[in-house]
Amino acid sequence: MLAKQFLKQRGVTFEDILLETNPSAKSYIIERLGRAAKVPVIEIGDRIFSLNPFDPNRLASELSVDPSHNNPDETSG
Repeated sequence: MLAKQFLKQRGVTFEDILLETNPSAKSYIIERLGRAAKVPVIEIGDRIFSLNPFDPNRLASELSVDPSHNNPDETSG
C-alpha cells in the first residue's frame, strides 16, 4: 500500500498486479529475480527489485523523483 500511495501522490502511472491471482506474473518475478520475493516488486524499464520493507528514498531514486514531493492534483480514492 505504501508504494502505491507513493506513486499516486507523485502522479506516476503504474500497473498493480496481484501475484496471488496471476500465476504467470508470479513465475515472471521468480524468473527475473531468481527467487520468490516479498511484495511490492517494482519493475522500472529493465530493472526489477523487491521493495520490502518499503523505502521511499530508494523508489524516488529509481524513478528520479523528489521523495518529499506530492502531486498537487492528487485526488482521494
